[in-house]
Amino acid sequence: MIRKIEGTVFDYAGESDREVQIGNLQCFLVQPGLAAEKGESLFEAMDSISDATMECYEALFDPDTNEWSDSVQELYLGGPISPDLLFIDRVELDERHRGTRIGRDVVKGIIETFGLHCGLIVCKPFALQYEGWPETYSAAEQADPGFEERRSAAFGRVAKFWMECGFVQLPDSEFYAHSPELLKQPDPNTPKASPVRVPRGRRRLKQNVRR
Repeated sequence: MIRKIEGTVFDYAGESDREVQIGNLQCFLVQPGLAAEKGESLFEAMDSISDATMECYEALFDPDTNEWSDSVQELYLGGPISPDLLFIDRVELDERHRGTRIGRDVVKGIIETFGLHCGLIVCKPFALQYEGWPETYSAAEQADPGFEERRSAAFGRVAKFWMECGFVQLPDSEFYAHSPELLKQPDPNTPKASPVRVPRGRRRLKQNVRR
């Protein structure tokens, strides 16, 4: 019911044909329908993997029904048709390759390879240099007047990246979502309009992706 997807990102070294590793990724394909068929608890399955997958469950699912939460159904006017979910847990690139189109190409590849049949693809934008920051940074560094400002700016840049990839922030949540079912993603800040869905077999990540 939950499949872990791990991958390595490669790029060509200079003008040669030699490939070099420049990053890695980790995703989870979540299938609530399969869990229901097997009589398994989706809550327990996601809780058993990591804190991140549990946070994902709490943000997106109703614990009583294992269906889309009220906030997801409200944003997507009844919720996506497909119950499946792709959680992009981690996309990490070497520092010298950040801020290029490579990151957007990686996200596009993930979605087109694993997520086109899913109702939602979600992520929780996180500046990885601040992973475990309370222990990583000394008390003196954290007391620096500019520390919080720099940390906030870093998280803002990551959130902007995901929005440029066609994701929108879920209401009252740190998670961002993209629905391959829709030609245009909903805007949480404007009145709701009826969603225009992509015909089956023709889904592509085109909207809001900058090249």
